[in-house]
Order: sequence, then C-alpha cells, then structure tokens
Amino acid sequence: MNRITAMIEKMKKQVEGRIAGGVVTAEKVAETHKALDMDIVEYCKFQEYKTLAVAEGTLTPEEGQVVYGLLGNTPEHFNGQPVHVKAVLTQLFKELLGRRLSA
Repeated sequence: MNRITAMIEKMKKQVEGRIAGGVVTAEKVAETHKALDMDIVEYCKFQEYKTLAVAEGTLTPEEGQVVYGLLGNTPEHFNGQPVHVKAVLTQLFKELLGRRLSA
C-alpha cells in the first residue's frame, strides 16, 4: 500500500465514523462530494502536476499510477469518485499546486 491508497483508506474510515457517530449527516457528505467536483482546467492542471511530481520524485511511480487511475480520462470520472477519494486527491492537488507556486 502506498501513501495515496493509505490516505484514502484512512479518510474512508473517518467519513464512515463521522456518519455513524452522528457528527455529520449523509446530506452534508453529499454536499461536500459535489463541492469537490473538478472542472476541465483543474483536471488538466492536476494531471500535469501529478506527472511533474513523479518526475521530481515527490510521488513514486506507483502513487502516480494510482492518482492517474482515480482521476481517469475525464473530469467526470473524478467527479464520480467517492467523497473520501475526492477529498484525498483534492488535498494532494492543493499540495502540488503549492509546490508549483513556491518554485
């Protein structure tokens, strides 16, 4: 298991626990899911930054493949992912974007 899949599993358990514990409603999770949708520009930038991160060694090739598979071939593929996947990948995109901006 790599860092990406480990973070996704951890986030899945957190989301499930928060719903089961009554901390958050299923409706709120659905709202968050929709709020994490990506448009084509964000999608293309994420693919670009993911590739650069693999080339620079920030992500392993295996992690890059996992991200690529979860992003899919279109923003709609990403937008259909479960909320825990979208949350982890959105956080990764934020981190990769921050690296680009500070470079």
